[in-house]
Amino acid sequence: MPDISCLGTMKCYFAASSLLFSVVISRLVCLGLSNRLPYFINYFFDTYLLINEDTPVGSSVTQLIARDLDNDPLVYGVVGEEASRFFAVESVTGVVWLRQPLDRETKSEFTVEFSVSDSQGVIKGTVNIQVGDVNDNAPTFHNQPYSVRIPENTPVGTPIFIVNATDPDQGAGGSVLYSFQPPSNFFAIDSARGIVTVIRGLDYEVTQAYQLQVNATDQDKNKPLSTLANLAIIITDVQDMDPVFINLPYSTNIYENSPPGTTVRMITAIDQDKGRPRGIGYTIVSGNTNSIFALDYISGALTLNGPLDRENPLYSNGFILTVKGTELNDDRTPSNATVTTTFNILVIDINDNAPEFNSSEYSVSIPELAQVGFALPLYIQVQDKDEGPNSVFEVYLVGNNSNHFIISPTSIQGKADIRVRVAVPLDYETIPRYEFSLFANESVPDHVGFARVKINLINENDNRPIFSQVLYNVSLFENVTVGTTVLTIHATDNDVGTYGKVSYFFSDDPDRFSLDKDTGVITLIGRLDYETTQRYTLTVIARDGGGEETTGRVRINVLDINDNVPTFQKDSYLGAIRENEPSVNQLVRLRATDEDSPPNNQITYSIVSASEFRSYFDISIYEGYGVISVTHPLDYEQVSNGVIYLTVMAKDAGNPPLNSTVPVTIEVFDENDNPPTFSKPSYTITVMEDIMAGATVLFLNATDLDRSREYGQESIIYSLEGSSHFRINARSGEITTTSLLDREAKSEYILIVRAVDGGVGHNQKTGIATVNITLLDINDNYPVWRDAPYYINLVEMTPPDSDVTTVVAFDPDLAENGTLLYSIRPPNKFYSINSTTGKIRTTGVVLDRENPNLQEAELMRKIVVSVTDCGRPPLRATSSATVFVNLLDLNDNDPTFQNLPFIAEVLEGLPAGSSVFQVVAIDLDEGLNGQVTYRMQVGMPRMDFVINSTIGLITSAVELDRERISEYYLRVVASDAGVPSKSSTSTLTVRVLDVNDENPTFFPAVYNVSLPEDVPRDFKVVRLNCTDADVGLNAELSYFITGGNQDGKFSVGFRDGVVRTVVNLDRETMASYTLILEAIDNGPAGNRRTGTATVYVTVLDVNDNRPIFLQSSYEGSVPEDIPESSSIVQLARETDTEISFHL
Repeated sequence: MPDISCLGTMKCYFAASSLLFSVVISRLVCLGLSNRLPYFINYFFDTYLLINEDTPVGSSVTQLIARDLDNDPLVYGVVGEEASRFFAVESVTGVVWLRQPLDRETKSEFTVEFSVSDSQGVIKGTVNIQVGDVNDNAPTFHNQPYSVRIPENTPVGTPIFIVNATDPDQGAGGSVLYSFQPPSNFFAIDSARGIVTVIRGLDYEVTQAYQLQVNATDQDKNKPLSTLANLAIIITDVQDMDPVFINLPYSTNIYENSPPGTTVRMITAIDQDKGRPRGIGYTIVSGNTNSIFALDYISGALTLNGPLDRENPLYSNGFILTVKGTELNDDRTPSNATVTTTFNILVIDINDNAPEFNSSEYSVSIPELAQVGFALPLYIQVQDKDEGPNSVFEVYLVGNNSNHFIISPTSIQGKADIRVRVAVPLDYETIPRYEFSLFANESVPDHVGFARVKINLINENDNRPIFSQVLYNVSLFENVTVGTTVLTIHATDNDVGTYGKVSYFFSDDPDRFSLDKDTGVITLIGRLDYETTQRYTLTVIARDGGGEETTGRVRINVLDINDNVPTFQKDSYLGAIRENEPSVNQLVRLRATDEDSPPNNQITYSIVSASEFRSYFDISIYEGYGVISVTHPLDYEQVSNGVIYLTVMAKDAGNPPLNSTVPVTIEVFDENDNPPTFSKPSYTITVMEDIMAGATVLFLNATDLDRSREYGQESIIYSLEGSSHFRINARSGEITTTSLLDREAKSEYILIVRAVDGGVGHNQKTGIATVNITLLDINDNYPVWRDAPYYINLVEMTPPDSDVTTVVAFDPDLAENGTLLYSIRPPNKFYSINSTTGKIRTTGVVLDRENPNLQEAELMRKIVVSVTDCGRPPLRATSSATVFVNLLDLNDNDPTFQNLPFIAEVLEGLPAGSSVFQVVAIDLDEGLNGQVTYRMQVGMPRMDFVINSTIGLITSAVELDRERISEYYLRVVASDAGVPSKSSTSTLTVRVLDVNDENPTFFPAVYNVSLPEDVPRDFKVVRLNCTDADVGLNAELSYFITGGNQDGKFSVGFRDGVVRTVVNLDRETMASYTLILEAIDNGPAGNRRTGTATVYVTVLDVNDNRPIFLQSSYEGSVPEDIPESSSIVQLARETDTEISFHL
């Protein structure tokens, strides 16, 4: 019996050689050798397979090699879901190719089970696949962002930070070196450890922060990769800087009347340490006289601390203040960081002081005989403590008989000594005492200085006794008894006191008369004898207490016969009359006596001669006197020396008549009947405006026809009004300047000059002259801009030679000094200027408001004009005038798309209302002309998109579906709001990108296939029809058998979807298959979609098997009476209907 043992699966053939109905035993005969399975011979099944991670998808990574000792055709495959995702095996060649990218850093090795099968069996082998590293990862920084704060005084060499980057690659590709890119001058980084250190001194006040780029680079020699990270190093401030004052200098002025609390200046210092600047405390170091200023410690406000009087000697020169700013610590205590500054404060005068005399009362005694012009020994000083024009005032006397004295000077600025002089002869007996008010009066109301002046006259013996009669005439009969009182003489003396006490004496001692020295009584002490002496003429002396004497005459007539010539009582007569006085009835009374008896002693008077104006005088007798009267007014100025000499005759009635003459002197007193008269009613003069203060401008002289000293030329006093810039000498008439003049402030002065004589009150006469002073110009003023800077509107594209504006400067000087020349400096090609009128015009160079050239844009918008006068030398304005041109927009620019045309890609499935693209168009015009609105051109086939008309944002109106419409062409119109409007049109292409939103779809989804079991291996069972509406990788399908292929009889083409047989089928083993086919698209991991189909495979029987007895022998026993056709033994199963048996 042959050996039928087999290794593995054996192919056996059975046959029934003979059958004996009852006793024949069937035998199984083995007709061939047993099948040998294939086996892998690749080395990596025993070690490992290395595949670099950068191997491209679709690349062949190895080839499976197996050996089959039977030389059967082999089919290769890969087993397992994970392995199938990454690897595919070409079933015939055994080529293994990569299906998905490898990443060593994600998965560094795989355990993959490969299979090889011949027609009878399958062998599996496991391979360890190592993923080889490739430098495909750049270093990665950890714990970003990087930021560190360090103080500015961090020492050089101090480590301040460590950066950390790692690279998951291996070897040199995973080794990281650090550097700064670009290098820093202040910091260094350790290339290996990433430690950042300071290499140079830091200063917060220079730089507060450093933004460094740290470059981490791996060390791969072929393709090093690097990553950048930002390191922000923030420098914190350290208090290392002293404070500094700002807005220097602080010098300023303050008016003396400023109330306490007035802010004089703001003192401001800042801490130069800018990070956390400290507050500043302010103090006054020096110069704060009497603590007149207060400096707020915190705010730095310098205020007035008390009343400020410039006239105080401590304050008059101003102040030189030194202030200190001290940085304050957090607790407000002062630190050591300080700064000082010194500045001036000038006190500005205001007219707050009235003139003041050095005494409120002045008293002096002077002899009454003091001469006219005598200066009283008074120390009168008057001062106005203000300065400049504020200290100008007039001084004058007020009071009864104040005209008896004159004062000088009368016009004063600042301070002066006042001299009081005698103006007229004084008389103690008339006015023994004067009391005046002395006023110093400013033009400001209530600014009046006042003092009393008391002048006492010292009595002098300046009066002689005056007899009550010039001649005492008495007649006595010769028989008058001795002791008879002849008469009493009386003399008066206007002096007072002892000087006024009168004693009487005879000039010689007559023998017949006595004179009482005290009473003046003349008594007869001896008998009279007419024949011896008919008349006694006694000379009497009146003597005052000072020894002044006056003689008088006493005529004692002894009555008898007319033998005496009329005798005037005086040797001469004196009369006085004021000029212009109308008729005077009694100018002079004179009397002549005749010792004779009537009628011989009856006397008549007549004027026998006159030195002048004889017809103006008449004489008459009244009450025994010859009375001289004036018939016409006299004019003092026509009378020689003011005196007229008359000769008067007295004639008695005797026969022949006797006469005598007497001289009569008529003194004509001057009346103030002539005003002072200037040589011209007006004077016109010119002076240069730069005349110095105090310079003489003009001498004026007025004449007064009055010839007396009291009213005439010598009495004239000048005064001036019309301007405080001029004064006049009250006596000389010299006009001088009091201050500097400025023609531009006032070019002409009209002064009223008054000359007053010595008259008093209404009797004072005044002459007036006008002085017209014209100032001649000098070039002392710089041109000054009016209304600068200038702001004008100008429409762009303005045509050439169009008016822009006119700049105006003003020079108050005259003629060439005030003639101005304008120019544009620096030159401006867009504009020209008329050098004389200042009119600016366009030049013709196009004014385009949208000109992108910055320099030209500035020239279009700013015109700098300078101006000089034509003086010699010319003066230029201290600053230029700037004309700022606001270019008004014209709608001369179309909107310009900044980002169209463009292709915008959006994913399908985006919900309605999603932003797709923002169109940006710019119109260089401004206002409405540059206001852009957007719209989409009408006539679009679909309205799947809308555009925001204001911001140009395009949004979807529906959910986009690439499978419906994959690309849109949107015509976008950008229009401005100008009139007329300008617009531009461009195209936005919206490309809808595929999203893996469609499942692979088999058609049909169920396949029914019948094939005989003897089809060869790699037989095409069916081609699957599967589509995916997506595109690209999302539509790239891979096919897998996921069910019903437990024995691996079938395979499916990875890409073509063709189901093939892998090995021969055996209907007797498996008569049918239900294969579940799955199509997977190549969408993104995690979002891949699948579709399934079912393939029903029915294996049709082929007569490929001999009948096989189930037992090697069968035995059975039958009764002898068994009926025919009875079953004896069963040789096969009831289902084996295809087997027929033969005996």
